[in-house]
Amino acid sequence: MSKVVTHNFYVGEKRVMFSEWYEPLSKEALQERALMATERGYGTPDTVVDSTGRMVKLGGEGADTE
Repeated sequence: MSKVVTHNFYVGEKRVMFSEWYEPLSKEALQERALMATERGYGTPDTVVDSTGRMVKLGGEGADTE
């Protein structure tokens, strides 16, 4: 059985959306899901933290960090 990875999308310090998948998503896939949050009126996520402990900066400059 596969372990599900939860991706939490944040605008500043506020969590606005989450997504579950069977593996950590690529930065491009996270950006696509962040666009969905924006289109739904939740705000524009700038950071994603997943249940593996990985943090991904989505906006502007900033690299993926562990």
